[in-house]
Amino acid sequence: MQDLWMFFILLFLSVFFISQALILPAAGRKAKHSELVKRLEASRSKLDSKSRSLLNEQYLKGLTPFERSLVKLPIIARLQKSVELAGVNSSFGNLFIVTLIISIAFGLFLLLIGAQWYLTIAAMASVWVVLHFHLQQKIVKRLNKFEEQLPEALDIIRRMLQAGKPLNQTFHEVGMEMDAPISEEFENTFNLLNYGYDLRLAILQMADRVPTVSMLAFSSAVMLQKETGGNLSENLEKVSAVLRSRFKLARKIRTLSAESRLSAWILVLAPFGLFLGLTFLNPEYLDPLYDDPAGIKMVSIGAVSLFLGSVWIKKIINFEV
Repeated sequence: MQDLWMFFILLFLSVFFISQALILPAAGRKAKHSELVKRLEASRSKLDSKSRSLLNEQYLKGLTPFERSLVKLPIIARLQKSVELAGVNSSFGNLFIVTLIISIAFGLFLLLIGAQWYLTIAAMASVWVVLHFHLQQKIVKRLNKFEEQLPEALDIIRRMLQAGKPLNQTFHEVGMEMDAPISEEFENTFNLLNYGYDLRLAILQMADRVPTVSMLAFSSAVMLQKETGGNLSENLEKVSAVLRSRFKLARKIRTLSAESRLSAWILVLAPFGLFLGLTFLNPEYLDPLYDDPAGIKMVSIGAVSLFLGSVWIKKIINFEV
């Protein structure tokens, strides 16, 4: 009976992780785009030490004392950054405590039913992996929505600049006229500028919260105009046209690769469909898989191999624009 429980737990985790490997699209890499990170770091390096210290101080000021103690660990700091990028309503500290409680409760439950210690540790770790996938999905959705809204926001900024309005007022107008998440980001930047914040610091903070290539193009245009002068409305018009073309190309690629994604789903889910079919047609045929310890090992190795294959398929069928 214990082996049967372990088998179905492993089966559930396998289906979940494999499906997540295919569901998360290439857009999930926006937050880790190497060129984007390099350009943002280059922009920060141009700031003086006092400005960089202020930027870091402002970031830490938004955290509770408990959260500040947690983010001293690099792995926790990355988790906190994911929570920020995902735009989760709950605070990072609350989310961390809830996940920790669920992880411990799950581990205690498995120990009570007689699970092996290594399976218990793996199951507890899987709770954090599930949180990671959940945050990644929310990050993808939020960044995609922001990129879709940005060209329209740039048009609003451009028209108001041509009407003689100051740049910080155009940010407020975007916050008033458009929906989340772009309205929240521009309204937050407007508030920082009203408090006397330096424009470069405010733009860099927004680029940190929305690390996309489109946001990099916008922040570069604004900071370039701040440093060298020029017609910002004309530059934003060109950036808006490029972003619309890029978004159109991304949708075209997604349409053309739809058949490949469908084939990937069929290849990955076929083993599970075959398992369910055999379970209903001839249940005794599969008994050795979860009655014999070797069967559990075979299923575990197969699940890991299938997961790695799914990740490889995703890299093949996804294209970054």
